[in-house]
Amino acid sequence: MPEEKKFKTEWSFSFEKLGSDIGDFVKSLGIGDEESIKQGEFSAPLDGAQSARVRVDFSVGKCVVHALTNLDNLIEADLTYVGDINFVVSGEAEKNVTLSQKAVAADWVRNVVGWIGSRGELRWDVGLATEVPMQLEVHSGVGEGKFDLSELQVTDGSINAGAGEIDLILPARSEHYAMRVNCGVGETDIVVPAGANVDLKVHGGAGAVELEINEGAQVTAQIDGGVGECKIELPAGAAARFEAESGVGDLKFPANFTRVSGSDEFISKKGVWETPGYAEAATKINVRYKGGVGQLVVKVG
Repeated sequence: MPEEKKFKTEWSFSFEKLGSDIGDFVKSLGIGDEESIKQGEFSAPLDGAQSARVRVDFSVGKCVVHALTNLDNLIEADLTYVGDINFVVSGEAEKNVTLSQKAVAADWVRNVVGWIGSRGELRWDVGLATEVPMQLEVHSGVGEGKFDLSELQVTDGSINAGAGEIDLILPARSEHYAMRVNCGVGETDIVVPAGANVDLKVHGGAGAVELEINEGAQVTAQIDGGVGECKIELPAGAAARFEAESGVGDLKFPANFTRVSGSDEFISKKGVWETPGYAEAATKINVRYKGGVGQLVVKVG
């Protein structure tokens, strides 16, 4: 993954502003300024598992998902949180794991208030095994999410963002897999590692989406724009095809792309753009894009 981002965005999300905005609502519920902060560790051994289904429902704070270095465990979670945690593990050959916050509506607000009172100390650090193929479902809440799935054997995955910025590195596996990303409120950065083979679906939210595809990746992507710019960076020499339709915004392609079909209308345009030699290439990037509010910008690294 490059050390510096190629694109910059003016999108920002202020949790301090969020805290101010919900203040009156919090007072109406009779909730204090701070909630009790707890720390806990949750883990489950592999115990002969051949596959796994894992669901993680984050609540409030910083959330991190990464590969485990401990080869004996399926999951290790180190949490700093408020409220109560639900951790359930079942199954033998196929393990089923659920890690979530026990919460109703008022509890969720308490979590937000506890996070603000803790000055951002709430954090979920979740490590997952690299030894078994897994179906992974992640729901983030309010806060920053950093999900490095590059070493995991995800066969089918979904990331469902809440409110906050998301940095996501997809699995690097060369075996074909599917990944769905439902963006929330905030910037979403997605990296496809070199050599990955992924069927990717992205549903935009309110905020910029940046997709970086690295060399040798085989990608079929469907992107539905939300409110915000969509920026896609391709590796040099990539064989790529875009079937694109703008919403309220423009479609911008590098000079090496040729428009092979399509038309421009009053406030939108649509068509198909390809790089030279796309049809004959063994490794391809194929993107279907339907715009929302914001332009599509495609660049070559």
